Amino acid sequence: MINITKYSRRLALIMAGTISLSLCGCEMADGRTAQGEARTTYIYGDSIQEDAGASLMAKLGVPDSCKLTFDTGKSGLSEISLDTDDIDVPGTDRAYVIDFDRIGLTQEKIQSMVEGVFDKSDGIYCRDDGDENMTKDEIQQGIDLIEAYRDQALKDGKTDVADMYESDIAAEKTRMASAPDTYRSVTEYTSGKIYVGQSDGDKFNLWISGGDDEDGASAVSIEYSADVSRDQDYLANVPDAVITETVGEVDSGVDAGDQQNMCSLDENSARIMAQEFLDKLGISGMAFRSSQALIRTWLDGNMTYIKTEKNGYVFEFGRQIAGISVVYEDPTGVDNLKNDKGYVMHDGDLASVYVDDKGVFSVRARLTTDPDSFVREDTGMLSWTDMLERANDNISEYYSKYPTAYSKVQFDSARLLYVPCKKDDGGLAYVPAWMLTEKDDKDILDNSAAYHNIVQMVYINAIDGSLIDIVETAKALGTWYSYGDDDGGIKTLTR
Repeated sequence: MINITKYSRRLALIMAGTISLSLCGCEMADGRTAQGEARTTYIYGDSIQEDAGASLMAKLGVPDSCKLTFDTGKSGLSEISLDTDDIDVPGTDRAYVIDFDRIGLTQEKIQSMVEGVFDKSDGIYCRDDGDENMTKDEIQQGIDLIEAYRDQALKDGKTDVADMYESDIAAEKTRMASAPDTYRSVTEYTSGKIYVGQSDGDKFNLWISGGDDEDGASAVSIEYSADVSRDQDYLANVPDAVITETVGEVDSGVDAGDQQNMCSLDENSARIMAQEFLDKLGISGMAFRSSQALIRTWLDGNMTYIKTEKNGYVFEFGRQIAGISVVYEDPTGVDNLKNDKGYVMHDGDLASVYVDDKGVFSVRARLTTDPDSFVREDTGMLSWTDMLERANDNISEYYSKYPTAYSKVQFDSARLLYVPCKKDDGGLAYVPAWMLTEKDDKDILDNSAAYHNIVQMVYINAIDGSLIDIVETAKALGTWYSYGDDDGGIKTLTR
């Protein structure tokens, strides 16, 4: 049985009548019920009706906090525990099992993507991906930048550094001699290409990679970006600037909190514009996750900031099904999910959209699943109490199979999500699951920077309390990066 270290919880659970339920070690905030939850039409197409019943939080008897320990069995661990005030349950009242296929790209899908964002009447052009396929103009743009670095080095009296840059310039000029003059007109639509076209009179690039083989690929990567001439216009207005960059405020390292956002669009209008652009790209079934202000910086030849401006927004969208998000967490730092054979990479679908006064100018998306393949089935779920009881019988075996170098595991968060699961027949499905994680906070570089790294992670199937095998699922999904030849994973990382 689960070793309970705390007993205090009151929950009014309204299902078929009023039922009082106590769960040792887990606590619901006083006076709160699950009634009155807002009803929402979700992006997958489900509409929760007013008479649909209580939310999942109430139906499953989920508390606000929980403190308990699991049986360690033969895992060799001194402790496996859950101690958290961070239990996240979506505000919906149902969940499904959703069969799905790995994403693939047909020529028709790629053509639809490209022609969805470019004005076909203005012409669409392309080249194969890879530096070896760069045009003369693209190589010249690189030379211009290296020359700016060289000039800065000479200005600073660093002749040895300037000589190094001079050597790089010579190498690029040699490469330019055999480079193609221009992009070519599109004759067929395939992945592994950079497409160039016009959108509202401005030039943009669209890079699409992966997903074009019969069995699907590890992922489809998409990058939509403004032509370099856009940055050149920004650089022309700031003397001594050689590079301009745009990044979300949280990731910029720039303290711009007091700056006013110069974008003429309000955040809600910009968010709608971002969602509509994803639709044009054919990226469906994505729901808003987060937003942050957009920071543009200008740097000189020494990579020193000389101007900073807050102007625009960055929106993040993730896969969501009937109000429940599909997992998108970084598992590469999870201690027991990596070994000498390989490690688990990101799974799930995510898109970041950058918007300023002129509209969407950058999109970065990574997709692993095909929403057109979804087949769903209604499913029941274990109560919170029963789920923990079942997990207690399984979690030590999981850590015996995938041992950790940690002496104890102390989960500090629990979230109900859809997670991928390899089925008995070898297929894939999204199932509702409780993701328990432990984060390790370490200061890096200086005392003001904290790195929050997930070091422990398990998926507990919310239907039967079993532990989902993340490694085997990653191999089936194509998100296992293998060091060898026998592990069923991919051997090289995509761009």
